[in-house]
Amino acid sequence: MDQNLKGSKVEDYDAPLFIAWQLTSECNLECKHCLEESGPGHSRLWDEMEGEELFDFCDQIVENDIPYVAISGGEPMLHAKFFDICEYIRSAGLSLKVETNGHFVGKEEAEKFAELGLRSVQVSLDGATPETYEKMRPNGNFEKTVKACELLVSEGVNTEVVFVPAKFNIHEVENAADLAADLGASGFYTGKTMKIGRAAENWDEIEISDEEYDEFFEILDRKAEKYDGQMKIYYYPLDILEELKYRLDSPAASLLIKPNGDVKLIGPLPFTVGNVKEQSLKEVWENYKRAWRDPEVIEHTRKVIENPDLLAGPTESVELYQ
Repeated sequence: MDQNLKGSKVEDYDAPLFIAWQLTSECNLECKHCLEESGPGHSRLWDEMEGEELFDFCDQIVENDIPYVAISGGEPMLHAKFFDICEYIRSAGLSLKVETNGHFVGKEEAEKFAELGLRSVQVSLDGATPETYEKMRPNGNFEKTVKACELLVSEGVNTEVVFVPAKFNIHEVENAADLAADLGASGFYTGKTMKIGRAAENWDEIEISDEEYDEFFEILDRKAEKYDGQMKIYYYPLDILEELKYRLDSPAASLLIKPNGDVKLIGPLPFTVGNVKEQSLKEVWENYKRAWRDPEVIEHTRKVIENPDLLAGPTESVELYQ
């Protein structure tokens, strides 16, 4: 991995340090906050990668010596090749995280995850009660999600709980953190909810005031002290606009891969820098680095920071380098 350790600026890296791969837009749930607007039947809305395309991309991840990959969706476990892809990536010795809603984790799946030796499995648990969880995640089942965590932990899988805050569940964060600790999770991850995708459509139900966030983070700080040495409490304090300001100066050494192979510059902006079905990963990476210094990107990002109504939806796409 020496090629990835030349410097701290994104321009210095010959390849990304991290790949966030949205394997499919198919999902059994229709979550109110979903940035990607995933749901039942949504894979038909994308020309998703399939067959050799999937494993050609895996080959390139391995060949470029990318140390860390996260697979998400939609719900990635609904993809027919999900475990095949996980096995391929792990067989190359790369670190792999899976992000799931947990509904398809039974004993057999938990055993498979354990055999794979994953970095972690992150399970979304947006509440401490069925009522709040299932309000955030229509079609969801709180008990199934809790059971998934129990099964994963029982098999020795490094299990992390993700909590997405909204106006109607933020009061349960203390109990949700306690629940995660009781389940044996190694981490509890949360932060400010982004106003894009389906979250923007449901913002009247989701929006949280600055004062409420202040209290939210104070609770998390207390929980971090309580569970020090047992469970990590992590929250990302920046909102979407603060994130964009930061990324203009310090782009991340990572790529976001959409189900159809498009590579987004960053989720909240419409720009794509290539497609891994049509271009090499190396070429896309060079486009990514170039894009953050592109006057069109800089100008548009500054406009978005001034006017958040310009934030991109999940299907918006402006191809920078065709």
